[in-house]
Amino acid sequence: MSSPELVRVSTASDLVLFQKVWRFLGNAVPMTINLLLHFPDGCKGNCLYCGQARESPPAPPDRDLIRVPWPLRRLDDVIEGLKRVSRSGTSFRPWRVCIASVTHYRAVEVLKEVVKRVRRELPVPITALVTPTLFREEDFRELYRLGVERIGIAIDCANPTVFDLLRGRRARGPHRWERYLEGVEEAIEVFGGGRVGIHIIVGLGESERDCVELMQRIHDMGGETHLFAFYPEPYSVMSEWPRVNPGQYRRVQLARYLIDAEIARAEEMRFNEWGQVVDFGVPRHVLEEVIDSGLPFVTSGCPGCNRPWANERPLDGVPMNFPWVPRGEELEIVKKQLCAYESPPRARIEALISYLGSRGIRV
Repeated sequence: MSSPELVRVSTASDLVLFQKVWRFLGNAVPMTINLLLHFPDGCKGNCLYCGQARESPPAPPDRDLIRVPWPLRRLDDVIEGLKRVSRSGTSFRPWRVCIASVTHYRAVEVLKEVVKRVRRELPVPITALVTPTLFREEDFRELYRLGVERIGIAIDCANPTVFDLLRGRRARGPHRWERYLEGVEEAIEVFGGGRVGIHIIVGLGESERDCVELMQRIHDMGGETHLFAFYPEPYSVMSEWPRVNPGQYRRVQLARYLIDAEIARAEEMRFNEWGQVVDFGVPRHVLEEVIDSGLPFVTSGCPGCNRPWANERPLDGVPMNFPWVPRGEELEIVKKQLCAYESPPRARIEALISYLGSRGIRV
């Protein structure tokens, strides 16, 4: 069986929906139920950092995605679970359901069917995470008519060369940088400003400047950016690529907040020879106030999305994406990380090309 009858459910969502007893570190209960389409013949994309890639080594059906297993569940059971927790009287109320597609010839029709079934039973807001390789403007319009509130598009790679190396032609994959940006424009045209978000995975070989310039471009279109810290996945080509440097991630987080809050613009920021941010383009007292708020370092996503521990382990130290506002000692560690610069950065395009060559990938 496959979707729409079956869907994969993130570990945290599965605990909330189907387990009688659960506890989350720091009481960081997930506020979004995350679902993923499932097809027995898998995803037809070949993104080299993903354990679901078409040419990835054999792996169990519930193999990790963004660091955690996604068990298979019947969609009808997921809907019943949502109903149950919504009326349970506990403090937990899911803010939304995020339904993620995969690159598969049936994905467009099946995603629409899953949206229909969820909307028929529940008034909860829905985000659809889609690929513009398959979804076109007419599909965005139909998703809007079906009741989808927001669209997510995982560009992932902030640099067109990195995109081509890891997702496009040179990765033997179907995705194209230009089509992804066109898809973002189409989705914003249909859903309106502030209702379309892109994903960037920081640490794939791009520079901080690449991230900043893409985030500004998306903001000027009317979109927003949701950040993920690269964490190597088993069964992927990138399984031995280094985790993102904390300083790099913190500076991109801070720049994202300043751009999306319209406190600063990319062209006002300054960068060193490695493309690292050395000046955020705002007065010192403004920057300190923003940092002291802790808000730039909270998980970025749709309203209510906190995806606790989605791409890191709770015991690794302070999280890259806080499911709460960091204060005290946590914030002091973040401030130190902001000021830490690798010179030269380990994760850059030249190193990426060399790494892929060592794994037998012709680039």
